Amino acid sequence: MEKFTMPGQFDGTQGVFSGEHSPGEVLRSAEILNRERGNENFGPLSLTHGFTPGPGPLAALPSSHAAWDELARDLPELYASLELRRRLERAEPFDVSESALPDRYLQRAATVLGILVHAYHRVSPRHDTPTPDAILVPWHEVCARLGRETPFLSYLDLIVCNWRFRDPAGTGPRTVENLRLLVPTVGTDEEQFFYLTQLEMLHRGSPLVGSSIRACAAVEFDDAPSLATEMTAMADCVADITRYGLPKIDPRAARAFHVDPVVWAKTVAPLAVPLVEHGLGPSGTASPMFHLLDSVIGRAGYRSFIGNEASRLRENFPVAWRSFIHSVDFRSLPDYVATGGHPELEAALAGLKKAYSGEGGLLARHRLKVSGYLNTSYRVGRDVTISGFPAAVRVGNELAASRAERHSDAGTEEESPLPATQPAPAPAPAPAPEQQIIFPSELLRHDHRASRQWICFENQVYDVTEFLRRHPGGATPLVNYLGTDVTEIFEHIGHDRDDGVTAFMRRMRIGVARRPAFLLTEETHSTPLASAYETWLGWAAELTQRSNALAADLSIRDARTSAATERGELTRYTLQFAVEVHERFVARTRLDIATTITEELRRGIESSALPLYRADHLSSAVTRLYDALESADELQLKILEEEWREVTERDLTFLRSVKSILVHGLHDMETRGANTRDDLPQLLGHRIDALHEATASYHRAHKDA
Repeated sequence: MEKFTMPGQFDGTQGVFSGEHSPGEVLRSAEILNRERGNENFGPLSLTHGFTPGPGPLAALPSSHAAWDELARDLPELYASLELRRRLERAEPFDVSESALPDRYLQRAATVLGILVHAYHRVSPRHDTPTPDAILVPWHEVCARLGRETPFLSYLDLIVCNWRFRDPAGTGPRTVENLRLLVPTVGTDEEQFFYLTQLEMLHRGSPLVGSSIRACAAVEFDDAPSLATEMTAMADCVADITRYGLPKIDPRAARAFHVDPVVWAKTVAPLAVPLVEHGLGPSGTASPMFHLLDSVIGRAGYRSFIGNEASRLRENFPVAWRSFIHSVDFRSLPDYVATGGHPELEAALAGLKKAYSGEGGLLARHRLKVSGYLNTSYRVGRDVTISGFPAAVRVGNELAASRAERHSDAGTEEESPLPATQPAPAPAPAPAPEQQIIFPSELLRHDHRASRQWICFENQVYDVTEFLRRHPGGATPLVNYLGTDVTEIFEHIGHDRDDGVTAFMRRMRIGVARRPAFLLTEETHSTPLASAYETWLGWAAELTQRSNALAADLSIRDARTSAATERGELTRYTLQFAVEVHERFVARTRLDIATTITEELRRGIESSALPLYRADHLSSAVTRLYDALESADELQLKILEEEWREVTERDLTFLRSVKSILVHGLHDMETRGANTRDDLPQLLGHRIDALHEATASYHRAHKDA
């Protein structure tokens, strides 16, 4: 594809725009070019459909390349059977030169090949063999023909040009309920709703394109009232997206657009993670709608991690998108507003900022939703996001910093939702007469398995049993913290600053969390007993959260993981996830208990020597399960599942036993009065001996199996 230059001054390769041409001129040039060429390879852009394609994306490649379409069509079945890698390794290469693959098919080819390349590495992550040349080489060539400096799976490929109408006649609104993915990998509701909601949000934002053009024209003609009208219209459009678009990714079970966080984390989220470190990917930051709104409101900086990523993504946008957004940015609408003398205009800009980046606005609601999903995904084994974040708290902090850049005048560092160092917990308030005092050991017993489930926030204890199914963020994120203190995560999310949340929680309050005075620590002084108590409490809370998460993790076995199968159907793909749960338990929780946890609990306490536990047989057993899974037939799958259930039951029993030992140890310390604590070291030593025995029993059981 030859290099395209927008009118006059825009170089599509270098990404330099002089600002001579208005957004309206850029749009008209793009529409003419797309119409003349019969494709939208330079980026879909129109008044009617905004940044989404005018006609629907092509549903097929030319007949000469039909084999790729067949692979794309069969993806859900190939995932379920874990046959995808073998199928791709046998694939025949195809010519993607212009004579063999005309320009009008390039975007379809980019979508199909990009997804196939990523799927080859994500369907079974234990394998690290190179991508077969039969799909890798043509993918690189297609990306090059589209003007991409490096090959990557773009937002255009995965979201913008990866949909079709449910109705074969191709009519109706571009909403989730009226669309299906053209190239799904697993094809489940989790994948369909997650990707198509982003497409619907982008299409709902189509009026922003026309409003931006008219807003820039109003500045040119010094027409403040018209500019205020367009900014108000943009605020209404953003509010519509927030109210009707974003909620269609719904973590609540039994809702129309339910996206199960565990199923999403395991089957959908990994696909788009870049194949190279610091590579580009189709994260939400890549939506051109966000970039346009940033230009309209005058985003002050791009110093945050996500801000930097946004800059890199914009540089790799298709030329029509990049040119249009640069043109709006060049006109600096906020600078015109800042000239003063137009209160109505200032109010309109403030209203747009509030709808977009204010508390309760689109970005704030987006951050809440992302935090809930990512918090769960990290707890069930997802290692990294598309943007490369290795921890959920960091993602939330970076999203908050990126949102703050929309308000900073200087674009400097912004306040993080979590302070760099956490202050000491505030003293627990005196309980009301009807409230009970609850020791930590009692709180810890009210986890996901208890008949009544509790959480603690700022030293207040709440019974959330009935609330779980109504939690706006879905039950799973809250289940992860049952029986523990949620103060830090609530502050991270911003629940502590939400008057509606705090008012609602007051109705669920049942008591005050408190520990005996002799177990309190002070900044300048801490007794050995109080220090030991903190250690035992810290690990008991951690294991409680891991136990909660393990239950969610195991739910994948009964989920629908591919559109080619039914819910709960036993497949290689589903059993692979189930085995991964055991593998992570062995590698992390079992190891922590056998080493770090036991060692820290023993400090200053007499107990038997710390044994050394060999885990070779555990690792070998995991490898054998994986190897058998590769070629298992239906009968062998059932046998493997029985074996998996046995090892999983041992994992659960071991974790619950260790947690129980720690909780009893805490109870021992809490119930010993100030003058009756001489026997505590011996009593805790017995608890640690019980911990040794539980660990040894776990290893023996696996070795004997």
